[in-house]
Amino acid sequence: MDIRDNLRALIWDRGFSQTRIAEKSHMTDSQLSMVLTKRRKLDANELFDLCNAMEITPTELRDYKQPA
Repeated sequence: MDIRDNLRALIWDRGFSQTRIAEKSHMTDSQLSMVLTKRRKLDANELFDLCNAMEITPTELRDYKQPA
């Protein structure tokens, strides 16, 4: 399991704007895009910032299941 898969799915499923989530997480849109496409690692601080931006906990992100 790669947490970046859950991150990408959650952004898509909940209709978040990738640009807005990047801004709220103090990342550039390009940085977030590279994380989501697994061309860049996601560090712990970025993970917490992304979770805060989406108002979820890291545990909720880890356990996220796409709706059937």
